[in-house]
Amino acid sequence: MRRLIVSLLFVIACGNGGTTGDDVAPVDTPQQGSDGPPPAACTGLVYDSCTDNTQCMSNNCHLYKGDQIQVCTQACTPGDNTTCPVDKTGANGLCNAMGICKPAAANDCTRN
Repeated sequence: MRRLIVSLLFVIACGNGGTTGDDVAPVDTPQQGSDGPPPAACTGLVYDSCTDNTQCMSNNCHLYKGDQIQVCTQACTPGDNTTCPVDKTGANGLCNAMGICKPAAANDCTRN
């Protein structure tokens, strides 16, 4: 009987203290103020941030001054957006008159 009482007291002490659980965040929920895990490192994929051609698999790093992004890009058929890969918005990049794909924004990655 004594073991039963001790076990019961242990379960109560280790439990949620009588709360309903509604005010307890799950373990894998990010804490307030956290933006989640940091972005992955850029690997040179199309639309990854870059500072020079050698950082891109396509060997083509392009600065889009108007959008303030510099990304790895690739050639495309001018005016045919379907010849550009999908960007992070889920739409094909825009194939400009120079035949270079331009994303709406750079991929979510960091350049070390």
